[in-house]
Amino acid sequence: MRGIDEIDRKLLNILQDNSRITIRELSEKLHLSTTPIHERIKKLERNGYIKKYITLLDPKVLGKKLTVFISVSLSSHTKEVVDEFENEVKKLPEVMECYYVSGSFDFLIKVQCYDMEDYHNFVIHKFSVIKNITQFYSSFVMSEAKQSYKYEL
Repeated sequence: MRGIDEIDRKLLNILQDNSRITIRELSEKLHLSTTPIHERIKKLERNGYIKKYITLLDPKVLGKKLTVFISVSLSSHTKEVVDEFENEVKKLPEVMECYYVSGSFDFLIKVQCYDMEDYHNFVIHKFSVIKNITQFYSSFVMSEAKQSYKYEL
């Protein structure tokens, strides 16, 4: 992590826990005035350490109780085929994450659905119609042992 010091690390750790914390609260925690805190945050944003600020919603509270990981194989690995697949997947609101991976499959996709019927409709009407998919396997999440988006710095 070149380009950041101990204060930046502490600042990033605090922001990961609560991105809504005020500059004043940050200045009290880090024992700096508000101007340097604000400047450090802007620098971290400009340099790409902070990608964006989001609100994490609980899918279960929203009724999205079924989490599925789909392992996908494509018919070809040309740039055009991979790009086309990625572009089609990005259009699907059920797809929460999509990774181009090495190994037995080409892509690993995380999907959130309301229930099995919703997932079935997703597969039949949206997912399986994407060109160049040769096979895919669904793994259904039974319980979640850990979910974290925080990097300890």
